[in-house]
Amino acid sequence: MSLSKDIAAQIDAAYDHRGHVTVAFTDGKTIEGYLFNREHAPFPSGEAYIEVIPKDSEERLRFPSATVKSIALTGKDFASPFVPPAKQP
Repeated sequence: MSLSKDIAAQIDAAYDHRGHVTVAFTDGKTIEGYLFNREHAPFPSGEAYIEVIPKDSEERLRFPSATVKSIALTGKDFASPFVPPAKQP
């Protein structure tokens, strides 16, 4: 099964985002955490997948990409440049 272009783009954006994301699955469950790996092609595991470290955990979980309904970028991107707050007059 191939991924839709929309889900593949959401997975890529979540992978590039250096902060927490919230993954919604087709079964209605969600998980918040850091998406640190993904494989779009079914090689070598036999299926496309994403890997997530859940928030407040060190556990690494793998989910089939086919079960992903959507991904939202919900946490601060720690790779974005630091912009100091504006000075008050």
